[in-house]
Amino acid sequence: MEIGVKEVAAQLGVTERRVRQLIDAGSLPARRVAGRLLVEEAGIPRSRPVARPMSPRIAWAFIALLSNEPVRDISDRELARLETKYRTLLASPWPAVLLRSWLRSRAQLLRRAVSPSEVDGLLEDPRLVPSGISDARSEMSAGREAEAYVRPGDVEQVMADHLMAAVNPANVWLHVVDRLLPRPAPLGLVIADLADHDRAREDARVAELLGIAGQ
Repeated sequence: MEIGVKEVAAQLGVTERRVRQLIDAGSLPARRVAGRLLVEEAGIPRSRPVARPMSPRIAWAFIALLSNEPVRDISDRELARLETKYRTLLASPWPAVLLRSWLRSRAQLLRRAVSPSEVDGLLEDPRLVPSGISDARSEMSAGREAEAYVRPGDVEQVMADHLMAAVNPANVWLHVVDRLLPRPAPLGLVIADLADHDRAREDARVAELLGIAGQ
């Protein structure tokens, strides 16, 4: 069901102006009908941050820990703290909520739109690393949506090559980070990206993947 800006603001506990800012930024997909902005209720974020975000350096160390990969460039004390957080995460009934809070500083997020026919070509672009809903391990049938990581120096050309536009509704989650990532993306990164979608299906898959990673 689609609802108006006033109803969205009431659900999120923010002003109507803030809702319009989120729509303009592409963070909240909406469409205009007869001059009125309408938002799909199922796509409204269901939770707010519950903890302070980690610094980018610590966030990427935690992603390595989630991926069962070597954790580099942190002290023994920092590693011990991350291991405690990891145990907290595995024991939590709402792990996706914690991940949304802790890891939101890991990259810049751009929400863009491309033609549905362009999605497959976008994900095959060697300058991008598919993740989140576009990673096979997510088991999400993303269809006309795409999610990937790109390095800052490639952003403008990638957007030009694939005719990306900053319009709503957006169907591309483009994470910008100055870090060389492998293909496929680390499992911890896929988990973090799924958590950011803040939707019931993705949250459930986060819990499943954490169970696999924690074995």
